[in-house]
Amino acid sequence: MSEGVTPTGPQTPLQQAGRAGAGVFSLIIISVIAFFTLDEVTARFSVIAVSALIVLLTQPAAKLALFERAPWLGYLFDALLVAAFVFSTVWFYRVKADLWTGFYIATPMNIAGGLLGVAAIILLTIRAWGWSLVIMALSFVAFGFAGPYLPSILKHFGTNIADFMQIVWYSFDGVFGRTTGLVADNVLIFLIFGAVLERTGAGESLIHISTALTGRIRGGAAHAAIVASAVFGMMSGSVAANIAGTGVFTIPMIKRQGFSANFAGAVETAASSGGQLTPPIMAAAVFIMADLVGMPFAMVIAAAALPALFKYIGLFAQVYAEAIRLDIKPMAKEELPVLTARDWLNSLLVFLPIVMLMVTFLMGKSPATAGLVGVLTAIGAGFVLNPDFRREPKRIWDALVAGGISSAQIMLAVAVIGVVLAVINETGVAIRFATAISGWGEDYLIMALILAMFGALILGMGLPTLPAYLIIAIMIAPAIIKAGVLPLAAHMFVLYYAVYSSIVPPIAYGCYVAAPIAGGNPLQTAFVALRISIVGLLVPYIFVYSPSLLLVAGEFSWSELAITVLRLLAAIWMFATSLGRADPMLGRIGFGQSGVRFVIGLGAMIPIPMIYIPALILTLVAGLFSRRLGAAKPA
Repeated sequence: MSEGVTPTGPQTPLQQAGRAGAGVFSLIIISVIAFFTLDEVTARFSVIAVSALIVLLTQPAAKLALFERAPWLGYLFDALLVAAFVFSTVWFYRVKADLWTGFYIATPMNIAGGLLGVAAIILLTIRAWGWSLVIMALSFVAFGFAGPYLPSILKHFGTNIADFMQIVWYSFDGVFGRTTGLVADNVLIFLIFGAVLERTGAGESLIHISTALTGRIRGGAAHAAIVASAVFGMMSGSVAANIAGTGVFTIPMIKRQGFSANFAGAVETAASSGGQLTPPIMAAAVFIMADLVGMPFAMVIAAAALPALFKYIGLFAQVYAEAIRLDIKPMAKEELPVLTARDWLNSLLVFLPIVMLMVTFLMGKSPATAGLVGVLTAIGAGFVLNPDFRREPKRIWDALVAGGISSAQIMLAVAVIGVVLAVINETGVAIRFATAISGWGEDYLIMALILAMFGALILGMGLPTLPAYLIIAIMIAPAIIKAGVLPLAAHMFVLYYAVYSSIVPPIAYGCYVAAPIAGGNPLQTAFVALRISIVGLLVPYIFVYSPSLLLVAGEFSWSELAITVLRLLAAIWMFATSLGRADPMLGRIGFGQSGVRFVIGLGAMIPIPMIYIPALILTLVAGLFSRRLGAAKPA
């Protein structure tokens, strides 16, 4: 798992100060959106500087294992980091004036200032997110300097330390580039929004409602967990954080119904990762996507709706088939939770703010304004609808603290992404990559998509959703757009695989969070998560070849949409009964029939009438006449 090193032990005064600073940071974000307008230079630099300070204080070096035997060395190290950043700040503002006048000249001092600033951010990013992101960034930096010495396919003019510092630190193409401004302006408020929703007290009631609605279905506890994890997953910017938050409730519930530990962990991981792809929030990646493709946010949200729906239908079907194979019965009536008025009122604590957020979107307001309305509605609903919230107003402050810490961690990740983007722009590697992939795509689009998929899965491993999407969108999305894919479909394609990198071995960091909670094996959990997420993994290919599934992709056809829906439903059922090796009428099925059903499911996914029409017919036959076709003995 690539989550930063978490300090242990009691909170020190400095950590408490960091948490207080995180709460103030959230208040500043809210205040700026509501009342002020900052110039871009001040906004971008300030948000990075404050984020660095918050991470340094909340995760001090003295609390890390490296300095366990000599905490004073940790405090000294942090003092040096602060001094280095202050030095880099002085030179940033000096050089900024020179850049505006066009008289910038690199000197040893301003080069040193830039180096110290970048080094401080990288070291703090390791604390927040672990090594994955930093290793990738350093690999790109090495690529930038080694250009003249690389093989011809990768060879470029290279860079030197002076030019590198100018681009990365002293321009608006690197750490303080457009991406930093975009995230600071539009995304941070949604991290605060998610933190507030988590603390208004709706979580337990949502699980109750989900269980009551799905409990009479075989595997109902797992279905309930999917619903709850999906709701909270769409508000979280981190798959791991969502699993840790909801998994402690949902995973034991799944195991109690009779599912294995690995399966319980896989369901939670698949549902939480899928939540990152669920509108209207989509872990805030939707706002970056809308900007990159030049479309209104509401249209991007609409485009994400049907793929997310079929992704979850596929997950429900896999759980249902597994319940049949294990002969897990529906929950007894007396086991179902009795829903109270309190449960329904608490559900409004989640849905009312989301509705108000969407209404604000549809009124044409900015994402930041919509997020602000969502935050204020969530707080107001908490006071009106939840007596516990009124009795514990500290929950508001706790939410602001949590939102501030999440914002700080995300901004550091985005800052490191800025280093990567600077190298990409300077070396032209993205254009070269796009040309290489589009070369395949001219004749074999499927090969270009497969290459893009593996590239996205590799680049996204170990990264939170937003930074992963940023990297992949810059590196890979242009490649498949050049190969002939619609821009919105291309960006949705890479976002899917950026998210699903959390369940792909060997990293599979989401499974490394879920497995200890479930008492399972992380690697085995990852393979189960892949199996039950097969529809979600294949859906991107569907909307690339059939863009009507995105509703607003520009090539909409009702007939294409209807055929695509039928194909997906057929594939979902065939994959579920094949991989789960069970059929509702037959019970368990043998390997031979399982293999045939898998082939039929694949056939339904292929957008060629001569292939998918027979697959649809065979799916219908299997559904209507499965008892007569014969199978292994039922469970």
